[in-house]
Amino acid sequence: MLGTLGPRWIRLSEALIGAVCATGEFARRSHERLSAALHNGLRSLVLRSSKNVGDSEAPPDLDVLAGNDDTLSLDLPDISTSNLEAPSIKWLLETSTDPEVFFAAVTLVPLVEWPLDLDVSDMLPWLYDISTSCIDIHGQIVPSLEEKASACIMALSHLYCGRVLQAYPGRGGFIGRGRGDYDMFDMMTQWSIGTANKTVLAPAKRFCVPAGHDDGQWQTFWLDECPDSVLEWLSHSLPYHFVTGRVNRDVERFAIEVISRLLSSPSSPSTQIIANCTLLACLMVGVQFDKKVIIRVDKRCS
Repeated sequence: MLGTLGPRWIRLSEALIGAVCATGEFARRSHERLSAALHNGLRSLVLRSSKNVGDSEAPPDLDVLAGNDDTLSLDLPDISTSNLEAPSIKWLLETSTDPEVFFAAVTLVPLVEWPLDLDVSDMLPWLYDISTSCIDIHGQIVPSLEEKASACIMALSHLYCGRVLQAYPGRGGFIGRGRGDYDMFDMMTQWSIGTANKTVLAPAKRFCVPAGHDDGQWQTFWLDECPDSVLEWLSHSLPYHFVTGRVNRDVERFAIEVISRLLSSPSSPSTQIIANCTLLACLMVGVQFDKKVIIRVDKRCS
């Protein structure tokens, strides 16, 4: 019977159970609830598969969990956004003419809290323009601008995910420049910008896929060429997809692979990574969170 559930769900449970012994209040407090949700979700899949014996090869569908009466809701404490660094980072990016100051500021974009009431609409087309300015006429990153290009691409994707969450359930049209957002991101991924940068763009691109359009599969082998910093960022950005319902089986499989790689790393995963992976796994099995929890970069305090 377990064969009908799909190995990825078993791997998800095993990966989290293996990491629960690590420290971190969020990880310890959430794991018991997560285990219960996983059990209830898997039980629903078993019952469903027993009614569809002829379809034993079909992979499990998250829609089963979405309608599950056992869906959990974790009420986590709110935190004030008045002391966040995002407005200062935004001001530096908009006003600084010093290349070193700009680079330092743009690398901080995915590391600070961006409150939902902070308007970043003007930053998206601007970061897009700076990212594209690092590309030569052959569609390759100018060698001397590789670090700047990667930092701007991650900042763009990070803020785009946040903008989608701000506007939810609205969608798209945030970059402008006379073309649809999907076309803009698709053009960027056609350039020779490296697998890691293309992987970073994938979450943003997924948010603006036109209806009925196949955005291609999220290949797990992309992760082979991604540094740990990208994997950790993915563990923060992927929850945006699950909380807004912009998920398909490829995204689900990709998320499980990210969790598995982070928690099975030869070096012990940090409490931050455990917190990110726990929250992502909870969302995947139907646990509900406030938007402010999703945007929180440091989830260890939750």
